[in-house]
Amino acid sequence: MNRLVALALSACMMTLLAACGDGHTEISSDAENAAVSAAEDQREAGGEIEAPETSASADEADDEPADSDRTSSGSSILVAYFSCTGTTERIAQWIVDETSADSYQIIPETPYAEDDLNYNDSSSRANQEQADASARPAISGSVEHMEQYDVIFLGYPIWHGQVPRIISTFLERYEFSDVTIIPFCTSHSSGIGSSAENLHSLCAGTVAWMDGQRFSGDATENEVDKWTGGLALPKEDSEVTPLKMNVQIGDSVFTATLEENDAVNALVAMMEEAPVVVEMSDYSGFEKVGSLGASLPADDSLTITQAGDIVLYCGDQIVIFYGSNSWSCTRLGHIDDLTGWEEALGSGDVTVTFSLD
Repeated sequence: MNRLVALALSACMMTLLAACGDGHTEISSDAENAAVSAAEDQREAGGEIEAPETSASADEADDEPADSDRTSSGSSILVAYFSCTGTTERIAQWIVDETSADSYQIIPETPYAEDDLNYNDSSSRANQEQADASARPAISGSVEHMEQYDVIFLGYPIWHGQVPRIISTFLERYEFSDVTIIPFCTSHSSGIGSSAENLHSLCAGTVAWMDGQRFSGDATENEVDKWTGGLALPKEDSEVTPLKMNVQIGDSVFTATLEENDAVNALVAMMEEAPVVVEMSDYSGFEKVGSLGASLPADDSLTITQAGDIVLYCGDQIVIFYGSNSWSCTRLGHIDDLTGWEEALGSGDVTVTFSLD
């Protein structure tokens, strides 16, 4: 009987040991957070180091896509980040979702293993790098078309109160000029402190730096959204290329820049179906006028016209000027180059074709 009990206890112990051996615990767990915080309290310059998500991190890094294989969405915002445990990566992804930015993960050429990130081992790779201001860990891949970005969110964990040296490698790799960089970091207890300010000297003086933000390991998406939503991000150039139309009179073709109003929108819709041909007659020696055959949404106001102006009159007549007049009408556009304009119109009736390219 005692032998059976002993065998049963032995089996249970083997099962428990196997279960423990298969599990992986991230440094962001409550128990390990407490351990890291305690270590920081003992060291004035202390800061936590993120541990790899699993012991297979080095192998998984080899499966990461090369940056040249990543397609840009055309956004002017980039979220670039370095993350070992996934904590910083999670924050970065929320920023990407909130800002519709492109994403770039800074991947070390030689991945960090668990022993490399041992906070309590002064000879560990990460500790040695942090102690050496000249250390520049190599990065695998690069950002394609970096010049397209106006705003760069730069994310990293706090290591010994500062930025991992691989962030210095990243900043020194590119010639940042007129861009805005917004740092953000993750840590269990350390704030962003001077970590962001120490990066300024690695970039040109024309780079604008915004205040950074620190997020804890248990930060929520709502916290991140609230932060990004409160940032005064540089506005993208919203200038719209003016819409043009062709005005053909006989063999002469002129280009006109169109206004932005409902009448123009309706005229453009007509030209999209087919060129609009109007028989026009001369009036008073300064304009040609003809019926469109359809009414457009007019927004008339007293207008002093000049040579080259194109207007809508009474909602269904189009008028083009080679002289000046003052009347109530709706502006449609203006001829860009008046060279040969008056000669093409002549003094009699003309057939004018309005079309888009």
